[in-house]
Amino acid sequence: MSTLISKLAIAAVVLGLAACDEGINVTRAAPERIKLPDGLVVSGTPGWCIDTRTTRTNGDTSVVVLGSCAAIAGNALAPRPEVPGVVTVSVENRPGEVPPTSILQNFVASDAGRAALARDGSPESVDILDSRSVDDLLLILVEDRSIRRTAGAARDFWRALFGFDGRFVTISLVGMSDRPIESPAGFETLEAQVDQIRVENGG
Repeated sequence: MSTLISKLAIAAVVLGLAACDEGINVTRAAPERIKLPDGLVVSGTPGWCIDTRTTRTNGDTSVVVLGSCAAIAGNALAPRPEVPGVVTVSVENRPGEVPPTSILQNFVASDAGRAALARDGSPESVDILDSRSVDDLLLILVEDRSIRRTAGAARDFWRALFGFDGRFVTISLVGMSDRPIESPAGFETLEAQVDQIRVENGG
């Protein structure tokens, strides 16, 4: 279970930091794709670009942070996604065991799973508001009451969990507290990003 806990929790800190930076208007590069050390390519759907300041590709897990191309580039004319927020893609850099969807679904509903999802590590802070399983893909909508509204990030976030080419992948979407994302749009954004990764890598 400790491996599952680390898999779910690893993107939480980066996700929070990126969410705080979404509104910063600084002109800089806004690449649309990145190649990870193992050759896997992560690219955003239309309007999403790589935040190179918070993206990390070293260690056992790569964490790729995507935000609005316009916000990252500091260019109002650059593309924007249909929903405001931050997407984080976490990919294991080495192939390993990918838990079946049924095991993942049971785990995220457990105290240990909810603790891994919580920013403060407490299962009491988290509620699973919705959960959907599509073949080998698990989608969840989470409310984390430990997220401070003053940080700018919304308390609810979406997460996709799945395996690709022997690697465990999680994709998270968090919106802004002043611009909440509707549930259907959140799930659609995640599913589109999952499809993007699969298409980029011939899956």
